[in-house]
Amino acid sequence: MKKPLALAVIGVSMSPVLSAQQLEEVIVTAQQRSESMQDVPISMVAMSGEAINEQAITKMEDFTMNMPAVTVAQNPIGNFLFIRGVGTGGANQGIEQSVAIFHDGIFMGRHQLSRAPFMDLNRIEVLRGPQSILFGKNTIGGALSLHTAKPTEEFEGSVQALYGSYGETEINAVASGPITDTLRGRVAYRNYQIDGYLDNVIQGGEAPEREDETIRVSLEWDASENITVSAKYETSTFEQLGSITQLGRVASPAYNPTSALLTGLTQASVALATGGSGIEQIDDERAVINDGGAILEQLGVIPAGVPGFPDKTERSDNDMELGHINFDIALGEHTLTLLTGYAAYDYVDVCDCDFSALPFIEVDASEDYEQISQEVRFSSPVGKRLEYIAGLYYHDADLFYRSKEAFGTAAFGGPNVTRDYNFDQDQTQLSVFGSMTYSFTDRLRGTAGLRYSDEEKTVNRRLDKRFTGGWDYSAAVGAPAGTFAYGNTAAEYDRFEQELAPVAAAVDAAVWNDSGFLGTYEHEFVNRTRSEDFVDWYLNMEFDLGDDTMVYATASTGVKGGGFDARFLKESNTPRADLFEYEEESSLAMELGVKTTLLDGAMRLNAAVFRNEISDTQVSIFDGATGFVVVNAAEVLSQGLEFDIQWAATDKLVISAAGSFLDSIFDEWGTAPCWAAQQVDPSHPEFTPGCNNGFRDASGDNTQFAPELAFNLNFDYSQPIGSNFELRALLNVNYSDEFATVGDLDPLIGFQDAFTTVDMRVSFGEIGGKWDVAFLGKNLTDEQIGYNNNDQPLVAGNGFNSLIRLRSLALQGSYRF
Repeated sequence: MKKPLALAVIGVSMSPVLSAQQLEEVIVTAQQRSESMQDVPISMVAMSGEAINEQAITKMEDFTMNMPAVTVAQNPIGNFLFIRGVGTGGANQGIEQSVAIFHDGIFMGRHQLSRAPFMDLNRIEVLRGPQSILFGKNTIGGALSLHTAKPTEEFEGSVQALYGSYGETEINAVASGPITDTLRGRVAYRNYQIDGYLDNVIQGGEAPEREDETIRVSLEWDASENITVSAKYETSTFEQLGSITQLGRVASPAYNPTSALLTGLTQASVALATGGSGIEQIDDERAVINDGGAILEQLGVIPAGVPGFPDKTERSDNDMELGHINFDIALGEHTLTLLTGYAAYDYVDVCDCDFSALPFIEVDASEDYEQISQEVRFSSPVGKRLEYIAGLYYHDADLFYRSKEAFGTAAFGGPNVTRDYNFDQDQTQLSVFGSMTYSFTDRLRGTAGLRYSDEEKTVNRRLDKRFTGGWDYSAAVGAPAGTFAYGNTAAEYDRFEQELAPVAAAVDAAVWNDSGFLGTYEHEFVNRTRSEDFVDWYLNMEFDLGDDTMVYATASTGVKGGGFDARFLKESNTPRADLFEYEEESSLAMELGVKTTLLDGAMRLNAAVFRNEISDTQVSIFDGATGFVVVNAAEVLSQGLEFDIQWAATDKLVISAAGSFLDSIFDEWGTAPCWAAQQVDPSHPEFTPGCNNGFRDASGDNTQFAPELAFNLNFDYSQPIGSNFELRALLNVNYSDEFATVGDLDPLIGFQDAFTTVDMRVSFGEIGGKWDVAFLGKNLTDEQIGYNNNDQPLVAGNGFNSLIRLRSLALQGSYRF
């Protein structure tokens, strides 16, 4: 089935066809070699940089809206990546993702790196299932591989601008070409802004207000006849004010006194600010604020001047750097590749994490991350009976995370307090890997791969308690004012515990400990180390049924290392300290697929059936109070059928479709956390049975972000106008079944109903592509896609909604020179 290659990539919209009713070849590097996607025995899809620009896809969440059973979901404190219902749910800075991003071959497994904006891309490849042999560090659920555009032999450039709903603007500029006879360069710049699409009815203003700015410089140098050197450096800033979260929804009647109190106070706060009833619906409004207690004072809940209520503005400030230098050295017919990679980011995120119109929970988190990697690959020539790749991979990463979490507990009669913790981790991994493909006949090939990895993590972790704005207990103990006043540092809280031990014990019981609101204990871990090693393997057989059809069967394993819980809240000197560490998760995957080209090249049909068994799944789940915990809680079984088809119906119309039938379940999880509705009195009208001794048996339940059916359908029609111009129309329809959006699968806290979205682009321009102007419409069906029940009123407390997409319109223009 292997044929000469012609460079092109398909995506949401097809690239122009080669001739009447014939599709272009799709070139990918999913196996570290340039080859036709039809020759790669992997279930995968690709999208071209041209299609990304045309559809005004500005971030990873937008991209995956067009990929069935592929999800990047934004959370107030992180992003989640899922393929086939496999990923890492919950938000914990100690966990790497089960689905990873690779940026020009550089592993980026941290959730924060998925926030990198899209700019000047050649293509994106989505590789489904474990990628555990040839791709840097292991991924057990799949990979999103981004390939940036390279410097060109001839001078070229482009400018593109977009203006749309909610003040959305985007400017992209590129210049590329030769610098000397042997050196080529490329510079790309992007600026993106949006005013926000949610109105805050409490404090005014719109959210999320966002601005991105990125610049990238790429070089390519023919150092000699046998050596090519390429290098890239990219720096990016991403700033956002406000977030996408709205008020949480609770039951009526409330589940418990605390829920009733929060609901009543929130409704009263919204009513005071708006003059309405205080009950909102999930639409384009939010009612979230940390105001330092001002509204609570107006309501008479607290006296004037109480210090320490949360008062910081929601924001996210991010700086990111990416870079690499790559040597391709020809050694006869063989190639030696030396790839050095660098990635770093730092951010500050301030989250109004009670998701209510009250100053109750404020998370002020910062993270500083840096990684370097070195990969060495030795590749045989292609076209031989035996082809092979062997190599070494080294990865070193340093992570420092700090979270200052302030609580307005004075509303319940106690002091306002903050838990302040940090997580300092050093991580190294060394791997050796190899893959061999042997052609038994001209039609039958087999591949075997093996990878050995050794990984070590060392962590220092400390949690301190303190008063948020200081506190004076003098009046409470009958002493003159200022006698027992304490500042807002950890040392001052220690002094409070020494001088007023009985009072401190009462505060512990009411506020801090398991009996209190926060379930938090001071602790310290010093140089806690985890070492592990593991082996992954890969077996594949391919058979060409004819010149245009290949079938394949694959079995593979994958392991993602264990680690430490960055959000751990319990003791370091009791048996519960063992909960600080979690074990590795592993997978066994099988896939049977077919790739075929039909109708003399006018149609391409790919399909695969798959099964992935994941053991000791790492799950980050809400603890029911104010934190998240990481556990190896479940056995996951992900299986199903995928297909994608492209058809050049005429020389003017290309139709493409992709779909996924997915059965992704927790095969075993007898210790899942109980749902909110399972922990209330059985007389409550929303009571749901199934909670036994604090746990729920979730065996057989669908996993997170796992719609049973999802598909998209795309039409690309072009009509010449005269001999110089072209009218083009793109229509994209996406459908998804309902799915859970939270790790504990609680339908009250996080659940997305089924939805259908329609996107459209109509453009007019020069046939050669020198310029065009376009009208874009996204989500023309105006689906409210979020992370909660979309038909429920929003009041407060038990859950929250994150509204991620509304209808938007835009004008776009581009000029190429």
